[in-house]
Amino acid sequence: MEKKREEGRVRVCELVSQPILLELFSMICLTGDVHQRSYRGTDTPFSPFSEVELTIKYAKIAARYGIRITLFLTGKACLEEPNDVRNIAQMPHCEIGGHTFAAFRDPWSRIYRKLFRTPWGNESHQARDIVKTIETIHSVTGHRISAWRNHSYLQTVESPRLLEAAGIQWVSDDVNPTKRSWEPLSGNLGSLPINVQPDHEHLLHGKYQIGKSKSSKLVGRVSISEWVEQVKGEVQVIIDDGGLATILAHPLCMEVADGMVAFEDLCRFLQPFPNCWVSGVNP
Repeated sequence: MEKKREEGRVRVCELVSQPILLELFSMICLTGDVHQRSYRGTDTPFSPFSEVELTIKYAKIAARYGIRITLFLTGKACLEEPNDVRNIAQMPHCEIGGHTFAAFRDPWSRIYRKLFRTPWGNESHQARDIVKTIETIHSVTGHRISAWRNHSYLQTVESPRLLEAAGIQWVSDDVNPTKRSWEPLSGNLGSLPINVQPDHEHLLHGKYQIGKSKSSKLVGRVSISEWVEQVKGEVQVIIDDGGLATILAHPLCMEVADGMVAFEDLCRFLQPFPNCWVSGVNP
């Protein structure tokens, strides 16, 4: 067993510098969502640092363990902190994906939410948001993205077609622990399900703490150490099944929970396994 883990460790470190497509077999894909500085989310008041600033710390931890990461950024995060975003995009183990333009914190999305009960509103608004996000990321980083995750996993029936038309090849916002592999959506667009429990909905963090929220809002939430142990178990099961374990751990959430101590423990656990970016999955 130790010999197998050591061989895996060597291979992972080698993979980080090789921009190749990888066949699906017992692999992990580590992802994170990053919002703009002006975004006022659950954890924002609990850290003096922006999500982009924390992503640099997050990326450096992942690099120590030879782990590729796909970071889904809002277009507005790129505009508000272009230098830091550019530095992240230049890290050889980091892939940048899209996460809507402003995480629905723009005026039109607020209006549409009231009118249509969805911030996406009509099809043309969603199409404009997708293209604007892609173009903004390209203008700041010089990279043309091919991966996407909708904010709050929120999509419509038109989303796959609009994303494919905009040049996106992979979308990862289907949270489903029963799935073990990628799935075709339409044409050249594939879906990479998040099949390991995401952090934000399951962790005690930020305002979701005993004494800070109603007990009804804490149901199903666990401490950061418990969450990491649960994630390790779920990853191991998927690996043993020969699948691809896709993990979502937000940089801000990891920082607020315990200063990324548990995140480093998770990376240490993931180190022996082959890993890939979202765009590195080879159908």
